[in-house]
Amino acid sequence: MKAAPLSSLHLGSGLCVFLVSTVALASPSDDGGVVPAVPTAVQAPSRGKGLDLRWSHQTTPTPGPARSIGQPGAGCLEGGVALPLHGPGWLVARPQRHREFGHPVLRAFLQGLAKAGRRHGLGTITVGDMGQARGGPTPSGHRSHQNGLDVDVWYGPAKAAAPGKKETTLQPPSVVDMQSNKMLPAWTDRAARLVRTAAEDPAVDRIFVHPAVKRALCKERGKHGPWLQRVRPWWGHQDHFHVRLRCPPGNVDCVESKPLPPGDGCDASLSWWFSSEAHTKAQERAKETPGETAPPMPEKCEQQVEQQVEQQAE
Repeated sequence: MKAAPLSSLHLGSGLCVFLVSTVALASPSDDGGVVPAVPTAVQAPSRGKGLDLRWSHQTTPTPGPARSIGQPGAGCLEGGVALPLHGPGWLVARPQRHREFGHPVLRAFLQGLAKAGRRHGLGTITVGDMGQARGGPTPSGHRSHQNGLDVDVWYGPAKAAAPGKKETTLQPPSVVDMQSNKMLPAWTDRAARLVRTAAEDPAVDRIFVHPAVKRALCKERGKHGPWLQRVRPWWGHQDHFHVRLRCPPGNVDCVESKPLPPGDGCDASLSWWFSSEAHTKAQERAKETPGETAPPMPEKCEQQVEQQVEQQAE
């Protein structure tokens, strides 16, 4: 197959989706790692095409025990908690998005990653998006991050935004040249160590990175291990990696991802991401309407979002 530059596959620096490659030199399965429907749950009625914007209007988590409901691309969060915007070893980069919420296990993971970062001399960990106060679909940037178990972490320290940009004050440095798929100077030993440290946490289900990042990690001789299997290639992750945690114990409404394929992922399946077929697949996905192909939300999620509407009406 003729190789295609992944610059043409880029679907936005904040776009994090939940698909993974499972077959050598074949297009990734459209349900890669995700179960199509929520077991034992009655699906809420469809609210039409596009994203349900009610979720981005939720300002507070629901009370009660923390529960991750549904799956990353069609789910919600009960009893979520916020990560403080600043802490020992971490910084939330874009507080104006109000996406610093997650299941308590996600907050604990990030605090643990920051602690490990201090121990290994990695400096401040820059945290991108977690999820909304009650989870659910975001109006921009993601197809997942809905059930409180996803977070974006920047490979490198934040840099100042370009002059004239008011919507964000910090920008993540890219580690991949999007024309040549070669690693940029921002890809350092510190960045590689950060990805490895995150992937070694037993709470992690998988981590999504740019395919060139996966290739660079595969080339590091003597540093392979079980953690590398959990690092999966996906488009749009040239300036951050996307961590997904396993369903927390006792969260019966949380949908587990499908098991990862055997091996460390440094085989022929990695080559697919640099093929013309991958280029075509990316173009097809770029034409999709946000939310149009998402699975239906569990009925319990409808209860979560309606609760805030009732509170506002009182």
